[in-house]
Amino acid sequence: MPDNPEAWYFYGYAIDRYNSSNGETMLNAQLSLTKKASEAFEKAINLSHDEYKGERLVLDPHTKILTVWGSQALRYQFEGKTDSSNWCLREAYLKGGIDNTVLQYFRQVLSECSRNAFLFTNGDMYLYYFAYLQSLEHFRNDVKCIDLNLLNTKWYPEWLVKKNILPLSFSAQELQKLDIVKWEKQNINIPVKNNSDSVSSITWTLPPTFDKKYLLRSDRILLDFLQHNGFRSNVFFANDVPQEMYLFLDDYLQLKGLTYFMIPRKNSTDIDELAEQLKTLKPLPENAKKYLNNSDNIQVLNNYRFAYAIAAQIALSKNKSDKALQLIEAVERKYPEKVLPFFAEEAKQWFYKLKEQVLKKTTDSLIF
Repeated sequence: MPDNPEAWYFYGYAIDRYNSSNGETMLNAQLSLTKKASEAFEKAINLSHDEYKGERLVLDPHTKILTVWGSQALRYQFEGKTDSSNWCLREAYLKGGIDNTVLQYFRQVLSECSRNAFLFTNGDMYLYYFAYLQSLEHFRNDVKCIDLNLLNTKWYPEWLVKKNILPLSFSAQELQKLDIVKWEKQNINIPVKNNSDSVSSITWTLPPTFDKKYLLRSDRILLDFLQHNGFRSNVFFANDVPQEMYLFLDDYLQLKGLTYFMIPRKNSTDIDELAEQLKTLKPLPENAKKYLNNSDNIQVLNNYRFAYAIAAQIALSKNKSDKALQLIEAVERKYPEKVLPFFAEEAKQWFYKLKEQVLKKTTDSLIF
C-alpha cells in the first residue's frame, strides 16, 4: 500500500527502532538508516497533506523526523564531530522536524534562565530543539541543558561530567555502577553553599519516585548534583517536568512562567511579579497555523496556557481571587482555543474546572 500514510509511518518507526531502540543505544545510530527512517516519515506527511491523522505509535511523524536526525546529531556530538552534528540538525529543520512557532517557545524557555544556569528537562523535543538553538543559532549557549530521561543511561551522565556540564560527587567508577535502588520515604537535606542566603540548608520528604518502591538512576544523579551544587549555581526545571522527576521539590520551586526556579525558601512565588513575567510570553500567530499540524506541538505549546493556569492556582492559594480571575481572563484572550486547542479532553476539563473555582471564589468575595 504505497499510498497509505500509516504504512509509511510504521515502516519509519520500524527502521528507527532497528537503528536505535532506546536512549542507551542511540550512539549506535547509522546515518544510512537515519536517512531511510526520515524518508518514510516524510512520505507519511506528504501523503497526509502535511497533517497526519492515522494511528500513532507514540510521536507524530513531524516529531519523528526531529528525533531521528537529532539522535544522529547527538551521536556525532558525542564523537566530537561538530560539523556533522550541525548538518544533522539542519536536516531536521529543512525536512519539517522543527517548527518556527515551537522554536520561539523554546527560545522563551531558555530566556527565562539566568546566566550560566542549569536547566533540567524531559523529552525529545526539549533535547533536540535546544540542540538546534544552541548549536546553530548560538542562542543561550551559557545555559547547561540536561535531559532527565537520558540520565538513566550509562553514557550520557559520564559524557556530561567529562564535558564539565554536570558536576557530581561520584567518581567515574561509582557513576558506572550506579543503578535503580529500593527506597523508603525519608527526609533529605540539601546544604546552601552560597553566601547570599541566610538559611544553611533545606529539608523535604522524598518518597519513592518509581513503582512506589524505588529511586531511579536519574533520580540519584539529580539528587547528588543538587547536594553537590548547594545552590551555588542557579537551577531551573521546565514547567512540564513531572513531580517525581524533580524529586517532589515543589515547595522550593518558584514559578517563572515556562520554567521553575529552585530557591532555598518555601512558597516564594510572588504572584504580582509572575503576572508581569507572563505578559512577556508571546502570543501565537493567528494566520500561520502550521504548528497545529503536529499534535506534539500542540501539547508543548499548551504550556503557555498552563503557565497562566498554575499562576491562577497560586493566586487562589494566596487568597487573591481577583488576581486569579485576571490571569484566567488574560490567558483566554491571549491563547483562545481556536488558536491553541487543548491537547487532551482531560486537560480541557481541568482548565475549565479551575475557571469555575476562580469565578466562585471571586463571587463569594464580592458577597461577603
